[in-house]
Amino acid sequence: MTAVRTHEELGAKLSDLIRTHEVPGAQLAVLDGDEIVEAAAGVLSLRTGCPVTADALFLPGSIGKLYTATLIMQLVDAGRIELDSPVRAYLREFRVEDEQASDMVTARHLLSHTSGFDGDRFTDTGRGDDALALYVAGCADLPQIAPPGLIWSYGNSGYSILGRIVEVLHGKTFEAVLRERIVEPLSLEHTVSFAEEAIVHPVSVGHNPDQEKRLAVSSPWGLPRACGPMGPAVIASAGDVLRFVQSHLRDDAREGPQLLEASLVSAMQQEQVQLLDDRLGRAWGLGWILDRWGEVDVIGHDGNVIGQNAFMRVAPGARFGFCLQTNVGSALLLYREVASWLFSERFGCGVAPRPDPEKTDEQAVADPARFTGLYQREGLRLDVGADDSGHLLATVTPTRELPQNRGWPPMVNLPLHPTDRADTFMLRVPIADAEIPVVFFAPEDPGGKPTYVHYGGRAKRRVSGG
Repeated sequence: MTAVRTHEELGAKLSDLIRTHEVPGAQLAVLDGDEIVEAAAGVLSLRTGCPVTADALFLPGSIGKLYTATLIMQLVDAGRIELDSPVRAYLREFRVEDEQASDMVTARHLLSHTSGFDGDRFTDTGRGDDALALYVAGCADLPQIAPPGLIWSYGNSGYSILGRIVEVLHGKTFEAVLRERIVEPLSLEHTVSFAEEAIVHPVSVGHNPDQEKRLAVSSPWGLPRACGPMGPAVIASAGDVLRFVQSHLRDDAREGPQLLEASLVSAMQQEQVQLLDDRLGRAWGLGWILDRWGEVDVIGHDGNVIGQNAFMRVAPGARFGFCLQTNVGSALLLYREVASWLFSERFGCGVAPRPDPEKTDEQAVADPARFTGLYQREGLRLDVGADDSGHLLATVTPTRELPQNRGWPPMVNLPLHPTDRADTFMLRVPIADAEIPVVFFAPEDPGGKPTYVHYGGRAKRRVSGG
């Protein structure tokens, strides 16, 4: 069945959906073959009321990690780096707290989030051209939560380290290489890297709930320059994001600009590690989320930057997909509805089902001590306890002022709902629009007493209790 494709149909549907989900504004771009159709709805800012347009710039957030991954793979293509060589072969100054891990971590580990170090640091090292060099120097005290290659745990810091490799090997700033190697070859007219470049375009601002749970404009607008390769160096329209994605779907240069040789494009979409928390997807490639909806292979990425939430998914075999950009901190339910609508129209399938919390929602846990304790990583601690009836409760506490945690209210004794999957629970925090999985696991002893918990894409190590 043909997907809804016209600008008018997309715009009308998007307008209805943002009203339903109370999202101030959004862009939706749909790729079908060689054609991209773009639509917009709502306002760029609740403060100004300026309407969203299809050419407006949003913060795609971590979707920009795919641009960084592409720059690294271009260096592989040129024979400048090898994915399985230590990072120190290219950045002699690279180190984390664990000296053995510092010697072992590779670009493949960083691309696939399997480095094992606790990498969610957003240090502001200034606006100078040395921002990334200073950032990498500041990673020297990042603690190791697992040996390299043992577990998957989403980490932003690894991508700034990759960005520094790009700088060193090109002898230019990351943003200059991004423009020369991706933005200009693809003629991306609605993609910039700095706020002063964005200001001449219509620009979205983020929104998060205030203390009265009403949406308010978020501050600051973006992240420090050192965080650029994590994704924030890409400020773009949804249509431009898909124009970048198109370069990863072409088989022949006659079809349009190609950024990588075909075998490397394919290598980026090959499974590197399976995911326990399949809210994002079933596996991770070299930058890409890998998933399967029904009988359709799907790749993509999500992004979240200070009140802006973006989602991109494509079926590479059919060259079909979408990019949804919103200016609200949590738009997971909107994304799932958009994805299911578009993919059911085209393929008769939708987003992969999540763990079902309804079947066992009221059941107590047979052995609460198996799960209770303190789990911690950079920026966040998760205290898991149990009440007298054996129901698990979680207290979520930000431990430093991370950008994505700003404005979080106290989150104490939140219920962990059992699901129909072993050692998997669902947790809803007050600032989110949907429950997300909490998965307990023991990589050293599968099925044994959990030593880690996956929550929000990050692994937290058990440091006490139980």
